Amino acid sequence: MRIFLRPVRREDGSNIVKWRNSDKVKDHCFDKSQVTLESNESFYEAYIETGKYKQFIVERIDEDFGVSSYPIATVYLKDMDLENHRCEFCIFTSDDQEWNTESQKIAIQQLLKKAFDEYNMHKVYSYVFRENHDEVELLMKAGFHKEAVLEAEAFDGTGNYVDVLRMCVIV
Repeated sequence: MRIFLRPVRREDGSNIVKWRNSDKVKDHCFDKSQVTLESNESFYEAYIETGKYKQFIVERIDEDFGVSSYPIATVYLKDMDLENHRCEFCIFTSDDQEWNTESQKIAIQQLLKKAFDEYNMHKVYSYVFRENHDEVELLMKAGFHKEAVLEAEAFDGTGNYVDVLRMCVIV
């Protein structure tokens, strides 16, 4: 399996809206509101074009029938703190069958490499609902460790407060 990251483009908006609005993704987000093409466009202008977020489309390279690639997910870095060399890592899962544990791990590792080598980060952190064991395990396989437990930090989909793990990688 070959996976690579390419910078997000404006025309990726329809995929991002579809992925972000899926129940599977919303279950992992603090903000569970619907995203529209218009709100995604505003986000793109405010955060991607300004460089505040470093967002990438995860593409799967298909070499079975010649070389082609297609988008399967998105990953990004946000809250780039250039003074303290730290940022937050975020990932959108998708319903694509190619977006599995192995491709997710590869994409995370590629983005961490960019964070440390290209953006000169010292620390990359992520927030995960404590009960999302698969996501916690995935991040741990990609090199993250549990840094802190934030008790009753966020609402889950049913309106209950739940614990959130802050996980990180430090170089």
